[in-house]
Amino acid sequence: MSYRPLSPHLQIYKLQVTSFFSIMHRLTGILLFLLLMVLSWYFILHIYFPGLFIVKYLNVLLSTPIAKVAYILYLVSFLYHFLNGIRYLLWDVGLNLEITGVSKSAILLTVMLLLSTMTFLFMFI
Repeated sequence: MSYRPLSPHLQIYKLQVTSFFSIMHRLTGILLFLLLMVLSWYFILHIYFPGLFIVKYLNVLLSTPIAKVAYILYLVSFLYHFLNGIRYLLWDVGLNLEITGVSKSAILLTVMLLLSTMTFLFMFI
């Protein structure tokens, strides 16, 4: 009888670049979906029931500095998901499938994400 583990343990597993970017793509997709649902309900309430206490409370809450940080995180999530989606589309047509191409596209994605975030911050804040 063998006492070998059935799967690799997390202590010895090295996270790969593709795994990390895939997990982050999924997490940002979930975050964007949930925020879209919340903001949709807020806008519906804001348009049809502007006198409700919760709408007035949310109007004040959405103008705080913490909300502005949340806006920036939402923007970074959106930009990451968008840029990584383009990367996946390029993989679907057979481009950059070698490990060197994958690493270069990961670096390019990170640089583009930083540059686009900085551009947004300088333009709108």
